[in-house]
Amino acid sequence: MALPQTTETPAQVLTGAVKIEVSASANMAGAVDIGAANGVKYTEEMKVSTLENDNAVDRDVVTEQKGMIEFEQMQMLNEAARAIMRGSLDTITPIAGTPVTGATQTIYSGAWVYNQFTPFVHQNGSGATISITSVTASTNGVLVAGTDYFKGKDETGVYGIYVVDSSTVTTQAQNIVIVYDYTPSASIEYTTGGKSDLPYFYIRLTNENEDGDLVVWQSLGKCNLTKGDEIVFKKYNADDPRVPIPVSIQIRQDITLATGAQLMKRTVTPYV
Repeated sequence: MALPQTTETPAQVLTGAVKIEVSASANMAGAVDIGAANGVKYTEEMKVSTLENDNAVDRDVVTEQKGMIEFEQMQMLNEAARAIMRGSLDTITPIAGTPVTGATQTIYSGAWVYNQFTPFVHQNGSGATISITSVTASTNGVLVAGTDYFKGKDETGVYGIYVVDSSTVTTQAQNIVIVYDYTPSASIEYTTGGKSDLPYFYIRLTNENEDGDLVVWQSLGKCNLTKGDEIVFKKYNADDPRVPIPVSIQIRQDITLATGAQLMKRTVTPYV
């Protein structure tokens, strides 16, 4: 007698790794990639209670539902992700180094286009805005702030500029030379202890199935960390010398949302 068989459905087979992003906003605005991780696991936890009857069949109901996301962080959290996940629990103090005056950065022809953000190679250790001395185009000469170029920063807080298509900037086939001042950090101190408030945040996991469709899990409920840093250093000649840091994140239902959509949302976007 032949063994029972079935047909695999590729669209329901998940493959490969997952990207992890966090945000302080429910709509995932300004989402930050937390970086390399191993053993990423999402678990939906349910507390099932039995409603007992003396004269009828007992009935089981879900009385509590939450999510847990666990993984080993293979790099220290970047500053943007750490701020979202730990908030004011930590105090970060940059220790100023020696100020640098007249740093020069050249954006070569072919490496920039109009309205494209280009970060400064160097940043102030304090996170303060960069002081620009001059911006000069090799063909069009000195550029004017607010007319020919604008200074800004990206979602991670890194400052830079973008050159616009103004009456002065007549071509993109030229080099742009930026001169600016900055003060790097000599070191950065991270202190913790004595504070009790943990921030809530939101998380998004992005994977793909065998057909190449994007599969995204996004928390609807609020997330928070459930454990602090745990660092176990490796043997000096370990095959993989990287030091993993276990991370545990809890997702609680948001009862202010519509019933049936208070914990997690899964979205499948077909591969085109």
